[in-house]
Amino acid sequence: MRKNTFPLKEHLKSKSVIDNLYANGTSVTAFPLRAVFIEQPSTQEPTAAILINVAKRRFRHAVDRNLLKRRIREAYRTGKHHFVETLENNDKKMAVAIMYIDTRPSSTEYIKRKMEKLLNAILSKAGMICEE
Repeated sequence: MRKNTFPLKEHLKSKSVIDNLYANGTSVTAFPLRAVFIEQPSTQEPTAAILINVAKRRFRHAVDRNLLKRRIREAYRTGKHHFVETLENNDKKMAVAIMYIDTRPSSTEYIKRKMEKLLNAILSKAGMICEE
């Protein structure tokens, strides 16, 4: 049985990696989510390092931003298994920044559906799976 976890080692925190990600990364969108990703050297520890971002410009109140970040983390945590397994099978490591780009909050179920679509789009754009 798989454990649905999102441990701290999978959180993207390195400033140099984040700067490189935004400067040289590839973008994919599944509205209201947008992801920027870049392949990492195989020496990095986690298979997928994730950064979650909700813009202060779009949501002025911290409680609204935190609610959306919790929903996005939950959607990633429960739907990451296919994404991580595909990366491991292809012996790849990836850094991913996930941004919420809508101006209105979305429900948890809607974000979960879009997260699944976003992760599949990342894999297909990286050339690891064919689009269905």
